[in-house]
Order: sequence, then structure tokens, then C-alpha cells
Amino acid sequence: MKTIQINISNIEATFNSLERECQGNLKEVETERSLEFENHIGAGTITGFNFNNNIAYITYDVKFSENTVVIFNQEANEQSLNYVYCSQGELRHSFGETNENVSFAEMQTAIFSNSIGKANHLYFKKDTYQKFTMISFLASKPVSETTDEFTTQLMQLFQSKEVEGKFAYISSYNLKIQERLDQIEAVSSNSIVDQLLKKGILQVSLSMIVNQYFDDVQNNAKSSNVLTQTEMETVKDISEFIKNYPDYQFNLNYLSKKSGLTPAKLQEGFKALFGRTVSNFIKNVRVELAERLIKTSDLSISEIVYTIGFSSRSYFSKIFKERYNCSPKEYQDMKSSYRMTA
Repeated sequence: MKTIQINISNIEATFNSLERECQGNLKEVETERSLEFENHIGAGTITGFNFNNNIAYITYDVKFSENTVVIFNQEANEQSLNYVYCSQGELRHSFGETNENVSFAEMQTAIFSNSIGKANHLYFKKDTYQKFTMISFLASKPVSETTDEFTTQLMQLFQSKEVEGKFAYISSYNLKIQERLDQIEAVSSNSIVDQLLKKGILQVSLSMIVNQYFDDVQNNAKSSNVLTQTEMETVKDISEFIKNYPDYQFNLNYLSKKSGLTPAKLQEGFKALFGRTVSNFIKNVRVELAERLIKTSDLSISEIVYTIGFSSRSYFSKIFKERYNCSPKEYQDMKSSYRMTA
């Protein structure tokens, strides 16, 4: 098994280690770093940036040519807190070299808190693409007075749950977190405004992760873990199908037959991934599409209602107002006025 050693004391050290170990091409643009490699070690793209001196945000999209362990080394006097969201593939984690490990896969979040100085190990199967985002908090032990309040609260929360200096948690499935992380990747980093926007989305993402942890603990993850990973992936595929055909008059029985899942499992999967029933998910997709059409097209409200699959304009106006706090016509007039003055 190949071993890759990464120094995570700060983001500069992290990417210098990655450049050396993966023999890739490192680029720095504004506050972001990007490493690309394609050689005998494998192939991939690794991007990341700091939010402050304590928080590093790094996305790995990699494939190694042999079974590989990536060791994230920290100083002996540092405590670390790492949130890892898996977007593709399956990952295995351990604290140091031990047979005690946990696995997590697509649409799952892992939280690893470690104050004992043993490095986090992530294991990768050869010739398998893995994509995951790692949000790391580092602070000297104990957390210093200069650490910002947000970081301090998060680190103390999970440090208090450590047993023998370590804590590991694997979440139930959640696709909403992926949507938030996609928003972060979509924002450029060319200005202070972009940085503030990214930090705001990050804090929302972390809040979602922490809330999910408490929900899982309270519910013992019974509802979402009734479904297997394959079944959850099927639910994800059905959600994409709905997004692609928002005007189709779906019903639960049709979607159940198409997916091969029972109506109950389909509902449970949508609640786990999106926090919505199937019907509410369809309604939300249509309303969001309507909002985009109002902003970007010259269609009338009646034409938009027909395009997105609603049969009643009054019902559409009602749910649109619930979402955007104004009627579709008022929203359209506001956007038209903005375009005229722009």
C-alpha cells in the first residue's frame, strides 16, 4: 500500500506536501490553491483555501493507481476537528495505524475530532475515483484566546465528546449538504465580497452538519438508515429525473414503479435527502424553475404556469408568494424595473 504524508499545520504546508507527494502542478490564484496531477501515482485535482487562520476548506477529486493511505499529520500539541463530506466513492478512516476504522460513502458526512496527536488516516482503493470535501479546524491545545468564537464553539463541542482523545461520527445520508458545498465551489474568489459569501455559505453548511449530528443522535438514525446506499442513490436519480421533467404530472405510484422502491421507501428517502415529501419536492422544483423563468424569459405568468406543469394559476400564485413573499406578477414587475434601470 502506498503512503502519502500530508502536513496539515496550515493550508500552505498542506499544498506543499501534496505537491511533493503527488508530483503535481501547483497553482495559486488570489486566495485559492489548486493542484493537478496525472502520473504513475494517479490522477486528480485538489483545490482549497483558508477562511481564516484556523479553517481550511479542501476538495479532493482523485484516483490513485494503487491502494493508498493518506496520512494527515498534525503537531503533537494540536487538536484537530475535521468534517468530511463524501460526494463520490467510499472512504475508510482510522486514527493512526489501527484496525479500528469506520467507512462512509456518497452523501454521508464524517466528523473526526482528535486531540491525542494521532494522525487521521484515509484509505483509497486503487483505480477508483473518490471525491470528498474536507473542512479542517486546527488549534493549539487548549484552544487559544485568539481563536474566533465560531471555531472555538465547534472545536469545544466535539472535543467534549472525545473518548480517549478521539471522536468519530458517520452521518445518515444527506444531499442538501452537497448542494451547499456546490454553492461554495460556484463562487469565485476575486473580491472580499466573494470571500464573505463563501464564509457565510460555509457556516450554513456546518450548521446543517451539526444539526444532522444531533438529529441522528436523537433519532438513532432509524428513519434514514432504513434505506441502503444503493436505494438512496436511486432516490437521488429520481430527484434528478423530476428536475429534468418538471412539467410532467408525476404521482407517487408512477415514481415508485420507475424507481423500484416502495412508496414508503421513496418518501423516506426524499425526507432523508431533502427534508421534504415527494410532492413537496416536486412543488419546490417547479416554483424554483418558475422564479428563474420570470427572471430570464419574456414568458407571461400564464405561460410559465403551463410550462412548469401547474394547472391552476391561483394555486401557483399562492405557493410562489409563500416562497418569495410577493406575487409572481409583483416579482416580474420588480425584475423588469431592475433591468430597465441597470
